[in-house]
Amino acid sequence: MKRVIAIIIVLYTFFPLSAQQKLPPIEKLVYTGYYNWGIIWIRAGLVEFTMGKSEKYPEAVLLNAVGYSLPSWDWVFKLRDTLTSEFHPDTFLPYEFSRKAHEGNYHKTFDYSFDYTNQKAYGVINKIGKYIRQDTIELLPETYDMLSVAWMARGLDFDKLKPKDTVPIKILIDSKIYNLYIRYLGVEKIKVGKKKWDSYVFSPLLVEGDVFKGGENMKIWVSKDENRVPLMVEAKILVGSVKGILDLSESKFGD
Repeated sequence: MKRVIAIIIVLYTFFPLSAQQKLPPIEKLVYTGYYNWGIIWIRAGLVEFTMGKSEKYPEAVLLNAVGYSLPSWDWVFKLRDTLTSEFHPDTFLPYEFSRKAHEGNYHKTFDYSFDYTNQKAYGVINKIGKYIRQDTIELLPETYDMLSVAWMARGLDFDKLKPKDTVPIKILIDSKIYNLYIRYLGVEKIKVGKKKWDSYVFSPLLVEGDVFKGGENMKIWVSKDENRVPLMVEAKILVGSVKGILDLSESKFGD
């Protein structure tokens, strides 16, 4: 179940960072996560993304992502993850980022604040019941968090990319800045719900760990329209494969 939710979060994490095009706002997106059990895809969890105004920073927006296992899976592996980013809507640079992970018996929080005057990020990592650690990370130019990177990426001019082109990205994940990239694969038509979509397709470079194999073992489909909505993600993991699909009946698009 942890792997299913992680895949959907990555759907919003691995996008290029090179454009500033203004796009229609998206207020809410809901994804359903599936785990591959042999030849069967099993519905296992949901992730909800919501966008609003920041109350702490008047010039910022607030983006939340909440991932949770379905009740039918809680007895196997109960998961409740929450990610929050407050960032500037023009530069997409984050002011604060928080990740609260509650996965089975694993409970850990990550809270970061960004100091652009001194080019540092300050983190407080709390493994609940075990320790609290403070980190200081030297920021690199155009370093984004796991959520603000997604909104930056929505403005990319996809039509200027050629198949197999790569675009570099820098993301702060768990007190480390990763220099990664995505590879553009071209345009495909896919069916989500009852609708067929023209979509841009990408494959991100993944960090090898306890979820992913590493390498380019993931594909992401993004709508080829003015909204640039992430439609679906599918990936191979250490055991089997998972996918996340946009739930059109629950998601809300801005005008």
